Amino acid sequence: MMGVIGEPTDAERRVWQARDMIRALAMQWFGQGESHRFTVTTMRTGLVLSDPLDMLRATVLVRRVASAQERAYACDARGAGWSWAEVAGVLGFAEWDEPEVLAFEHVAERGGRPGVRRESVSWRCTSCEQRVTDTGPFGSHPTDVESGHAEACARHRAEIAAWVERTGWGQ
Repeated sequence: MMGVIGEPTDAERRVWQARDMIRALAMQWFGQGESHRFTVTTMRTGLVLSDPLDMLRATVLVRRVASAQERAYACDARGAGWSWAEVAGVLGFAEWDEPEVLAFEHVAERGGRPGVRRESVSWRCTSCEQRVTDTGPFGSHPTDVESGHAEACARHRAEIAAWVERTGWGQ
């Protein structure tokens, strides 16, 4: 989708920049030259590597690194206090049923192999600095799904207080 008066949107510019970065990495890694050619990926003439297989190699490596970083940054976001629903929004699951569950399952997948997932993920809580084990958005009470917070963790205490307020239990 084009922006105002045919200008590219910020999202389009980011995609183009990512493609340029992958092409530059492939040139650096594999020593290939560039030429102007029509490509199926862009449906236009543009700079491409002399050997498209090297471009594929670079893309696969970048995808593997990005996948690992996606998981790490999602765990960092949980450690910083963002909910699974908020992580789901960034991952593109917000419009699906149970987006927070989809986000957890996506992050818990091992090695990018669908159907093989961990039962938990872990992250460092930025409030208490402890390593927390998170079993996902499946339980009700915060202590049922997160273990490892320090006894006096302000974040965890706030989550429990919000749960008590929301459910009316424990009053």
